[in-house]
Amino acid sequence: MSTMLWTVLGFALINYVVKAIGPVLLHGRSFPPRVAAFVDALPAALLAGMLASSVVGQAGRGLDPGMLGGLATAAVAWALRAGQLGSVVLGVAATAALRHFG
Repeated sequence: MSTMLWTVLGFALINYVVKAIGPVLLHGRSFPPRVAAFVDALPAALLAGMLASSVVGQAGRGLDPGMLGGLATAAVAWALRAGQLGSVVLGVAATAALRHFG
């Protein structure tokens, strides 16, 4: 199996364990708001970490300006409340345009 697949499986296991700790340890009670916010943000943070490492590549040699422009476009679209689908579509379109014209 590839290293990326093991990484994804490891992150999925970490995410599952953290989310399972609450019901097991708290016996039906809910997390405090700050802990709940952390647990809710964990999958996105793990995915962002994997995405950043795959975009930059090993030792920064795989840096793709088109992809970075697309990610920046998606981030700005998300900040402007374009929603998930809108942000992804705009990010993909920006990446394609930057690669085509750049």
